[in-house]
Amino acid sequence: MPHIYAEIFLILDFRIVILSMLLFFIGYALAPTAHFKNIKWLTAYPFFILKLMDKYFKFHWPIQKIFAIIFLLNSFSLFLNLLSGWGIIAPFFFIIYLGINIGIIMYHTLQGRFYFLSLFNPVALFELPAAWLSIAMAIQFSLTRFFHVGHISQVSFPRYMIYFLVTVLPLLFIAGIIETYLIVQGRKKGED
Repeated sequence: MPHIYAEIFLILDFRIVILSMLLFFIGYALAPTAHFKNIKWLTAYPFFILKLMDKYFKFHWPIQKIFAIIFLLNSFSLFLNLLSGWGIIAPFFFIIYLGINIGIIMYHTLQGRFYFLSLFNPVALFELPAAWLSIAMAIQFSLTRFFHVGHISQVSFPRYMIYFLVTVLPLLFIAGIIETYLIVQGRKKGED
């Protein structure tokens, strides 16, 4: 197993990871404007997710159910990020749009307060690197598949799936545990 981690860090181009982070922050920085100006095509999906969560997600559920839903939804979302690598511009769109979606939800939830500071919460410190890694893999796969960029390692998609399983999913697992713990603690305080 340690050899797979070494392989990932040797093969995954650091510049692409930085690019994925930058594109995410561009989307995150655009989110307050989209929210404030109520740009429907940008706000429709995040508000749809918020409505679904308000309607169906129950804080009184058992801990295991809360964790399973958080982990599965985040895993599915970031797996879609990885699949976007089959398109030429899709990975770039996906990461900017992810930044916008998270930004709109955060801006709405926090009512604009501590907007950028909120990215330093314990859950985001694991979820964001997972997102950046998944999209960096997608970008790198897309670049080598469509453009055969010489200085970037060419890796098969099944290999990226292995990288996803050993890097992204463990980060989401840790983030899910932390988020579940915070929800349960909030529930306890609400009952007091």
